[in-house]
Amino acid sequence: MAQVIVVGAGISGLLAACFAAKRGYQVKVLAFGQGALTVAGGIIDLFGYDENGVLVTDPLAHIAKLQKPHPYALMGAQRVEEALEAFKTLTAEQNYLYLGDGHHNQKVPTAIGSFKPSCLIPPSIDGSYAFDCPKIVVVGFNLLKDYYPRLIAKNLKHFFARSKEVEVTELMLNWPTGKEYRDVSALDLARELETPIGQLNFVTQLKAKNICGPDTAVIIPPILGERPELSAEIQTKLERELNTKLIEVSSIPPSVTGLRLDHLLRRACADLNIDIIEKAQVVGYTGIKANAGEDAAPSANKWQVQEKGKCLSLITGGYGREREYTADAFIVATGGVFGAGLVTTMGRMYEPIFDLEIKVPEVQRDWSHKYLFCGQPQPFAAYGVSVNEHLQPIDEAGNVIFHNVQFVGRSLRGYDFCFEKSGNGVAVTTAYHAACELEHNLAAYQAQQKK
Repeated sequence: MAQVIVVGAGISGLLAACFAAKRGYQVKVLAFGQGALTVAGGIIDLFGYDENGVLVTDPLAHIAKLQKPHPYALMGAQRVEEALEAFKTLTAEQNYLYLGDGHHNQKVPTAIGSFKPSCLIPPSIDGSYAFDCPKIVVVGFNLLKDYYPRLIAKNLKHFFARSKEVEVTELMLNWPTGKEYRDVSALDLARELETPIGQLNFVTQLKAKNICGPDTAVIIPPILGERPELSAEIQTKLERELNTKLIEVSSIPPSVTGLRLDHLLRRACADLNIDIIEKAQVVGYTGIKANAGEDAAPSANKWQVQEKGKCLSLITGGYGREREYTADAFIVATGGVFGAGLVTTMGRMYEPIFDLEIKVPEVQRDWSHKYLFCGQPQPFAAYGVSVNEHLQPIDEAGNVIFHNVQFVGRSLRGYDFCFEKSGNGVAVTTAYHAACELEHNLAAYQAQQKK
């Protein structure tokens, strides 16, 4: 059984581990930090806006027209669609359903009273009900931070051109959680709504205001439980008792919807016997790059390596000592600049584990447009590791640097996830594609060595 090491425990890393394990590989995850799911929503934005800022109505059709080096173009629209179905299957196996497909963008309510496009979403944030109902009620909580119901209501009135009745109501936070000693977050309320007393408090207060009904969509923070396996049950129960539809906004920090997906993926890893090593910061590797000189010595000087273009092991540092992890293949899912998967200095960007240079303009001011919010993709957002169709890192001439190493997710070159609204879509699809290409990469390298 081939062994695979995944570096990173964000959405792309955990998914790559799950997809690889499902294909029969023995998988280990080296994790350093929590990953972006704790601050980002657990929804799958596939492709929201084109290069001109125009809403994309059929993401897969648009993806089919993209050019390399965009990650979607490297994989192809068919593989992207397969990946989305594999994701829905995986989450359904953990009793957490996702709605949607790759051909339609759905309307997801945000914490500022707007709607954003996303392909795969949990039922709790299905914003279509807000369009169908004649009345919207925005619910706030007296001690909840980073959530502004009056702003949401104001922007919803503007969005719907005052064609709907929109009102605001506030519930008193009578639960003991956080009331006396610290600020309260949506995560506190989500945990409280997993309890019978919390649910009773919520229902009792809303019923007393006499504002709910079958013609009303109730906008709430993401508070319908922290655990994914309980969320749908809580939503169904509360909606039945209130005779109304509840809609969570997509994300406020900390991201409850993102935490649900994080919990789900870690539970899936446990079910697939995937070992997650926490606090394992990868600081180096052993092996020789394929484009190294004839007299190149193995990185870290561990032992002589006969084959070029192969990584033998990864080195982790911490607590005063190093550890070495060997495997047949390695999938790197360490994120972009904010996750330290890419490192920048003046006039330079590089990938730190394998010291891969990222081609960037020498003059720093050429990395971006003059204004951050300029209505165009930003050049710096598209900087990343260059890979081929198999997600193997390549040099400027297109030659493979490591045959048994793949990069997935945010560290890839060729796309502006923020402008396009494609971040989690690229994460999901490249994770799946990497697992599918493992057999090809290992077989191709072995065949090359026999020549």
